Amino acid sequence: MKEFRTTQCAAFDHAEFTLRFLRDVPVPDLEKMLIGYFENAVATGTRFKPGQTVQLGWATLRLTQRDDGTLGVLEPDLKHELKWIESVDQSLLETWRQKEVLASLGLLEKADYPRQALQAVVCSRTWDAPAFMMGRTEPSAPTDSGWFVGCMDDAHDHQSPEALSVVPLIEIAVKVPPLTQFFAMPQGTDVVVSGPGRIRARIFVEGEELKPREGSYLDALNRQD
Repeated sequence: MKEFRTTQCAAFDHAEFTLRFLRDVPVPDLEKMLIGYFENAVATGTRFKPGQTVQLGWATLRLTQRDDGTLGVLEPDLKHELKWIESVDQSLLETWRQKEVLASLGLLEKADYPRQALQAVVCSRTWDAPAFMMGRTEPSAPTDSGWFVGCMDDAHDHQSPEALSVVPLIEIAVKVPPLTQFFAMPQGTDVVVSGPGRIRARIFVEGEELKPREGSYLDALNRQD
């Protein structure tokens, strides 16, 4: 377990924040994403309180009062519905990956991070599919992310209501984690993902296939052995 703490908030008469990683930090300096967010927000006048939720990219976090006087950060425990744990491992890594996918395609300015609780339409074979098709359109309701996730079986009728269901994005993140990294792509995006072992992704925006920048995260993902 590793902990990191902000250092600039006390100068603004605000409690510092403690970030806890339950495992080794998966990406060097990953903690700086959230430390920078809190320090910049406090410096510009934002006041944070225990019990408050904070949105960082797609991740919903919750603040808690720690015994040491700092504010701790909780994330949803994906293994136990409605349970929160003092950790930022999963949320920061998922948000980092989403940013890296966008950056790989030159689309950071078009980032459209959905909240974890928003819903997607999925086909009944999604959970066991060896490959996936994903598409994002304009949301049909405030609770809708605009995402559709389906299998690649041409014989499976995705127009039939019996073949479809509506689930929260966080359920997809639990059952098919590799798909989560594409959730911040903008409307008009289609993604073809192979898997579930070695992940490969072809991404189309408004019908045009986009090639990842050489040496980028997505380029490395597609080239992995």
